[in-house]
Amino acid sequence: MYKDMKKAILLFSIIALPLTVSAQELKFGYISAQEVMMEMPEINAIEKEIADFNAQNTKYMQDMQKEIEDKAAKYEKERATLSESIRKVQEEDLQILYQRYQNAQQTLYTEMQDKQAKLLQPVQERLKKAIEAVGKKNNFFFVFNLDEGGVVYKSEKAIDITALVKKELGIL
Repeated sequence: MYKDMKKAILLFSIIALPLTVSAQELKFGYISAQEVMMEMPEINAIEKEIADFNAQNTKYMQDMQKEIEDKAAKYEKERATLSESIRKVQEEDLQILYQRYQNAQQTLYTEMQDKQAKLLQPVQERLKKAIEAVGKKNNFFFVFNLDEGGVVYKSEKAIDITALVKKELGIL
């Protein structure tokens, strides 16, 4: 009994859905969110902040690299005259320095990604709200982001809402 009722509901859903959908015209829009975001005024300040962060860290990493190179050159120069135990200690010191360099490099990369995500989050949220506003104002059923590669086919009836979103954000 329960199985038959479940089948009946499923069958009704399959039959009724096209009738409901065809009763109203479905509007689909698409956007290049990346294009819009790159034109938002906040992006220049974010790019500068990330560039400054990277420049500061590049200097730090270059200093570490120079220290490793100098110690490695000194070691190679003196290697032949060093005892086995001192050679081993200096090789371990070089290995530790190199490991510190690699760890610092990974840490700084992670920090840069976190900083970028934190700075972009309010911009992405503002863009999302603008897309939603345009979608609601224009009665779109769906809006697709072309940057995410989700659209394989786009009909001539699909509407590019990039300009509408730029207008909503005040950048057009």
